Amino acid sequence: MKKIILLGLSLIVASVTFAQDLPTNPEPGKCYVRCVTPDIWVNQDVTVQVSPAYKKLSVVPAQYTTETITVDSKQAAQKLEVIPAQYSTESFSVVTKEASQRLVKVPSEVTTDNEVVTTSEASYSLRVVPAVYENRTFEVVTQPAYQKVEIVPAVYETRDVTITVKEPSQRLEVIPAEWGTETLTYKKREYGSTIKTIPASFTSDIETVEVKPVTARWEMSDTPAAECASSDPNDCRYWCYKGVPAEYTTVSIQRLASDASFVRTSDCDQASNGGAECGQGTYTRTVLVKPSTTRVIDIPGETKTIKTTVMVTPPTTRVVTVPEVRKTITKKVMVTPPTTERIEIPAVTSTVKKTIISNETTRVEEIPSQSTTYKKTVMTTPPSTRAIDIPGQSKTLKVTKLVSDARVDEVTVPAVTKTVTKEVLQTKGGLTTWKEVECALVEYQALPINWNLGSATLTADAKRIIDTRLMPVLAANPGVKLEIASHTDSRGGDTSNQDLSERRAQAVVAYLQDKGINSSLLVANGFGERRLKNRCADGVSCTEREHAVNRRTEFRLINNN
Repeated sequence: MKKIILLGLSLIVASVTFAQDLPTNPEPGKCYVRCVTPDIWVNQDVTVQVSPAYKKLSVVPAQYTTETITVDSKQAAQKLEVIPAQYSTESFSVVTKEASQRLVKVPSEVTTDNEVVTTSEASYSLRVVPAVYENRTFEVVTQPAYQKVEIVPAVYETRDVTITVKEPSQRLEVIPAEWGTETLTYKKREYGSTIKTIPASFTSDIETVEVKPVTARWEMSDTPAAECASSDPNDCRYWCYKGVPAEYTTVSIQRLASDASFVRTSDCDQASNGGAECGQGTYTRTVLVKPSTTRVIDIPGETKTIKTTVMVTPPTTRVVTVPEVRKTITKKVMVTPPTTERIEIPAVTSTVKKTIISNETTRVEEIPSQSTTYKKTVMTTPPSTRAIDIPGQSKTLKVTKLVSDARVDEVTVPAVTKTVTKEVLQTKGGLTTWKEVECALVEYQALPINWNLGSATLTADAKRIIDTRLMPVLAANPGVKLEIASHTDSRGGDTSNQDLSERRAQAVVAYLQDKGINSSLLVANGFGERRLKNRCADGVSCTEREHAVNRRTEFRLINNN
């Protein structure tokens, strides 16, 4: 069914075509090209994402700083300093011999006294009868009895006496403070975390982009119709409206399988650190366990043993009776007085010297005590203590502090796109009339591009030549097809020269397409060394200038068939 429809269309088109064989009212000396009103295609840029946007993670490591901290290594305390007792020397007297008494005997006083002793008593005699006398002996006390006092002297004994030459006192002894040590913990290091990034992963894929949709175009048959009556076989060819399949280009793309991510791991795991908190350091500090105190130590007094005489028994007296001293004296005593005449006979006396001794007595004389002066040390001010502050000691420790933890800087890498030029049919074309063009443009015109040896890359000068020579021609002749023909000289192999010429022609066409010219209006032909313009074929010795004539790129306008 489709073939029948296409055949009917072909016949209709052919009948129309045959009615438009030549330009109407041509002018002599003018050149015309048969312009098929082309399908007006516009280039539309299609952006294909060949690589998706993804996150790129960069790890900024944790920042640390070292600081110095001061800790107490020894507590402040006090120590006691003893202020010794103050002593002075005093003099004192010790009685080495007590005061006593002695009795001084007061001797008896002996006095002599004359006593008249009647040796013959007065009597009388009788003359007649004389008195009868007898001699009698009697004792006359010549010394009366008396008492003599005999002194019993005091009894003394020497004793050892202990005297204090230094009074008992006290001194203070400082019992030093007792120190111990304790282990303290401090935060020696702060730990941050380590971040491990997992880059984004991609999968490779391809995306097929339609660069030209399905269309159809008029094409002239290769052979004329069998019943053609014209001498020009081109007049009898028929036009066919043939479908043109869509054109596709394949773009390699990457698809994001998984975006970048990161895993944060602590630099110190408490579980792997034996359960201890991370970053802990220890130092030893001296601590006061027991403060210093004092104890009182008694200082015994100093004594000295001296000998002293002590009266054990005071002096006394004993009375010694001195018997009286008697003297026997014979005296004549009248026994019988006379009885007659009494004749007084006077008493005969005799003077006797008599010693009178008074009793001895005693008088008490005081014997003063005897003393010796000694010096002794006396504590005037007792010992005391004063507290002296012992400042605490400190030491410095270095600690590592976390200024900022590790972080992840996220940079979004934008999607990479590729612009694919897609041709979009804007206006459907068809057959039109002939179009007048410059006659020179239908012949090959030189495009003076100087190619580097063996290269098909356009230089900056080559692009400038294309911009100044070709772009104005295309702008002045919209819808006209342009052929780019490239040739080489005969040097080198035929195949390589053919390939080089094709690549050079294609390079010019690609540049024009980049400038916005529709590809349907461009034809690239490479002829290699097949169209030499001089004698310089293979095996012919030519100059470089002669070879340069053959090494050329040309362009011309052609029918848009």
